[in-house]
Amino acid sequence: MRAILKNAQLILLFVLCAYGLYASFVRGSANAWYYRAKFAVNEWYLAGEVSGKQEYDDALFAIEKAQSLDPGHPEYASMLGGIKYWGVRAEYESSEVLEEVKHWYLLSTDLRPLWPDTWITLARLNNFLEGYSDDTQYYLGRALATGPYFETVTEGSIEIWLTNWSELSGADRARLFEQFSIASRKTKVFSSVLRFAKEIERENILCVQLKFNKAYAKQKKSKLFKRYCQ
Repeated sequence: MRAILKNAQLILLFVLCAYGLYASFVRGSANAWYYRAKFAVNEWYLAGEVSGKQEYDDALFAIEKAQSLDPGHPEYASMLGGIKYWGVRAEYESSEVLEEVKHWYLLSTDLRPLWPDTWITLARLNNFLEGYSDDTQYYLGRALATGPYFETVTEGSIEIWLTNWSELSGADRARLFEQFSIASRKTKVFSSVLRFAKEIERENILCVQLKFNKAYAKQKKSKLFKRYCQ
């Protein structure tokens, strides 16, 4: 009886070790595919565009492979959605694919609900699809709750609020100016939000703050103020 029990324990140990090795191999393979896709996306960000159809197809294949090998990884789901979004921007995919992009972002937030970058990306996408809907406001609220000082959240939230200025409540407008205060202390984000406001012809909303709010005395002397507010 003891011999049988011992053999059973050895078999169980072998199975567990074999499974552990297999799982490690699968995760390692998924990670390798993910980094192939990530390298391509980083290049696209630097260039501001997808480098070509073949490069897009290769990156999409890589991230789909990673996600299929490790479907519970939130970063793989998020990047799959992001690459599909690049495909829509480059017109390699139809605009209908944006609903699939949303699916991948939602899956990513389900897998990692405290990840502000994905929440704000989802909010921006939904704002494009539906405007300032209840879902857009919910996603935006989650982004602000999980990462109020993240640069991506600050920039994204201000862009959403400026786009929907006429629909904002008093509380929303107050939150916009709170985030603008944070943005004003980070040159890159400050420049980005002022440039966006200028592009949609709503720079006066921010420039009034810079001109008349004493808290922005330093920013009022900056080159960015002269470029966008004078």
